Amino acid sequence: MRTLLLATALLSGLLGSLAAHYSAPVPYHAFCRVMWLFAKPCDEIGTKIVQQIRAFYPQYMLVSASALSVKANHTSLDGLQAENVTFTFSSAVETEGCRTGGQSISLGFTSLLDNGLNYCNLFNLLSASGLTSSPGFIEITNEWACLGFGLATCKA
Repeated sequence: MRTLLLATALLSGLLGSLAAHYSAPVPYHAFCRVMWLFAKPCDEIGTKIVQQIRAFYPQYMLVSASALSVKANHTSLDGLQAENVTFTFSSAVETEGCRTGGQSISLGFTSLLDNGLNYCNLFNLLSASGLTSSPGFIEITNEWACLGFGLATCKA
Protein backbone atom coordinates (compact mmCIF):
# COMPACT_ATOMS: atom_id res chain seq x y z
CA MET A 1 0.00 0.00 0.00
CA ARG A 2 2.86 2.35 0.87
CA THR A 3 4.41 1.72 -2.56
CA LEU A 4 1.11 2.46 -4.29
CA LEU A 5 0.74 5.73 -2.38
CA LEU A 6 4.31 6.74 -3.21
CA ALA A 7 3.85 5.89 -6.88
CA THR A 8 0.57 7.83 -7.02
CA ALA A 9 2.15 10.86 -5.37
CA LEU A 10 5.13 10.75 -7.72
CA LEU A 11 3.02 10.41 -10.85
CA SER A 12 0.59 13.13 -9.84
CA GLY A 13 3.46 15.48 -9.14
CA LEU A 14 5.35 14.69 -12.36
CA LEU A 15 3.83 17.26 -14.65
CA GLY A 16 3.65 19.92 -11.96
CA SER A 17 7.21 19.33 -10.84
CA LEU A 18 8.57 19.29 -14.37
CA ALA A 19 6.60 22.42 -15.27
CA ALA A 20 8.14 24.20 -12.29
CA HIS A 21 11.66 23.39 -13.57
CA TYR A 22 11.13 24.21 -17.22
CA SER A 23 9.34 26.72 -19.34
CA ALA A 24 6.82 25.37 -21.82
CA PRO A 25 8.27 24.23 -25.14
CA VAL A 26 7.65 26.33 -28.19
CA PRO A 27 4.68 24.91 -30.16
CA TYR A 28 5.62 22.65 -33.08
CA HIS A 29 8.89 21.64 -31.47
CA ALA A 30 9.22 18.03 -30.34
CA PHE A 31 10.17 17.74 -26.66
CA CYS A 32 10.64 15.34 -23.79
CA ARG A 33 10.55 15.82 -20.02
CA VAL A 34 11.58 13.08 -17.63
CA MET A 35 12.19 12.84 -13.89
CA TRP A 36 14.61 10.34 -12.36
CA LEU A 37 15.20 9.47 -8.73
CA PHE A 38 18.59 8.24 -7.53
CA ALA A 39 19.80 7.07 -4.13
CA LYS A 40 23.03 9.00 -4.73
CA PRO A 41 24.02 12.61 -4.06
CA CYS A 42 23.25 15.15 -6.79
CA ASP A 43 26.88 16.18 -7.22
CA GLU A 44 27.74 12.57 -8.14
CA ILE A 45 24.87 12.40 -10.64
CA GLY A 46 25.83 15.74 -12.21
CA THR A 47 29.49 14.76 -12.49
CA LYS A 48 28.64 11.51 -14.30
CA ILE A 49 26.32 13.33 -16.74
CA VAL A 50 28.98 15.95 -17.53
CA GLN A 51 31.62 13.24 -18.06
CA GLN A 52 29.29 11.41 -20.45
CA ILE A 53 28.45 14.57 -22.40
CA ARG A 54 32.18 15.13 -22.89
CA ALA A 55 32.68 11.48 -23.90
CA PHE A 56 29.96 11.82 -26.57
CA TYR A 57 31.60 14.88 -28.18
CA PRO A 58 30.96 16.08 -30.91
CA GLN A 59 27.33 14.88 -30.82
CA TYR A 60 26.94 16.53 -27.42
CA MET A 61 28.50 19.89 -26.57
CA LEU A 62 28.55 21.03 -22.95
CA VAL A 63 27.11 24.55 -22.59
CA SER A 64 27.21 24.97 -18.80
CA ALA A 65 27.42 22.98 -15.59
CA SER A 66 26.66 23.94 -12.00
CA ALA A 67 25.49 22.22 -8.82
CA LEU A 68 21.88 22.86 -9.88
CA SER A 69 21.91 22.17 -13.62
CA VAL A 70 23.77 20.90 -16.67
CA LYS A 71 23.02 22.24 -20.16
CA ALA A 72 24.22 20.82 -23.45
CA ASN A 73 23.43 20.86 -27.14
CA HIS A 74 22.91 17.70 -29.16
CA THR A 75 23.39 17.45 -32.92
CA SER A 76 22.60 14.37 -35.00
CA LEU A 77 25.45 12.68 -36.84
CA ASP A 78 24.13 14.02 -40.15
CA GLY A 79 23.88 17.53 -38.67
CA LEU A 80 20.23 17.89 -39.68
CA GLN A 81 18.71 17.79 -36.19
CA ALA A 82 19.63 19.79 -33.11
CA GLU A 83 18.23 19.83 -29.60
CA ASN A 84 18.81 21.65 -26.32
CA VAL A 85 19.31 19.24 -23.42
CA THR A 86 18.97 20.27 -19.76
CA PHE A 87 19.31 18.38 -16.48
CA THR A 88 18.33 19.88 -13.12
CA PHE A 89 19.17 18.55 -9.66
CA SER A 90 17.44 18.77 -6.28
CA SER A 91 17.28 16.69 -3.12
CA ALA A 92 14.84 13.78 -3.24
CA VAL A 93 13.06 12.89 -0.02
CA GLU A 94 11.72 9.74 -1.71
CA THR A 95 15.14 8.15 -2.18
CA GLU A 96 17.21 10.27 0.23
CA GLY A 97 19.29 11.08 -2.82
CA CYS A 98 18.84 13.16 -5.94
CA ARG A 99 15.80 14.10 -8.00
CA THR A 100 16.98 14.80 -11.53
CA GLY A 101 14.83 16.47 -14.15
CA GLY A 102 15.69 16.05 -17.80
CA GLN A 103 14.45 18.00 -20.79
CA SER A 104 15.28 17.83 -24.48
CA ILE A 105 13.68 20.22 -26.98
CA SER A 106 14.15 20.08 -30.74
CA LEU A 107 15.29 23.40 -32.18
CA GLY A 108 13.86 22.94 -35.65
CA PHE A 109 10.20 22.96 -36.58
CA THR A 110 9.59 19.25 -36.80
CA SER A 111 6.78 16.83 -36.27
CA LEU A 112 5.80 16.76 -32.61
CA LEU A 113 6.05 12.99 -32.78
CA ASP A 114 9.82 12.48 -33.03
CA ASN A 115 9.85 8.69 -32.55
CA GLY A 116 11.54 9.14 -29.18
CA LEU A 117 14.55 11.15 -30.39
CA ASN A 118 14.35 13.65 -27.52
CA TYR A 119 13.85 10.88 -24.95
CA CYS A 120 16.89 9.03 -26.31
CA ASN A 121 19.00 12.21 -26.10
CA LEU A 122 18.47 12.08 -22.34
CA PHE A 123 18.37 8.33 -21.75
CA ASN A 124 21.51 7.57 -23.78
CA LEU A 125 23.57 9.84 -21.52
CA LEU A 126 22.24 8.17 -18.37
CA SER A 127 22.59 4.66 -19.75
CA ALA A 128 26.14 5.09 -21.07
CA SER A 129 27.24 6.62 -17.76
CA GLY A 130 25.85 3.65 -15.81
CA LEU A 131 23.29 5.75 -13.96
CA THR A 132 20.33 3.64 -15.09
CA SER A 133 21.70 0.75 -13.02
CA SER A 134 22.37 2.93 -9.96
CA PRO A 135 20.77 2.07 -6.61
CA GLY A 136 17.35 3.66 -6.22
CA PHE A 137 17.00 4.49 -9.93
CA ILE A 138 13.39 5.28 -10.83
CA GLU A 139 12.27 6.86 -14.12
CA ILE A 140 9.04 8.82 -14.32
CA THR A 141 7.54 10.10 -17.57
CA ASN A 142 4.68 9.46 -19.97
CA GLU A 143 3.52 10.36 -23.50
CA TRP A 144 2.16 13.73 -22.32
CA ALA A 145 5.46 14.83 -20.83
CA CYS A 146 7.63 13.12 -23.41
CA LEU A 147 6.25 12.99 -26.92
CA GLY A 148 7.24 9.78 -28.69
CA PHE A 149 8.31 8.09 -25.45
CA GLY A 150 6.43 4.90 -26.30
CA LEU A 151 8.17 4.66 -29.69
CA ALA A 152 11.71 5.21 -28.45
CA THR A 153 14.36 2.64 -29.32
CA CYS A 154 17.48 4.17 -27.83
CA LYS A 155 20.98 3.07 -28.81
CA ALA A 156 23.81 4.77 -27.02
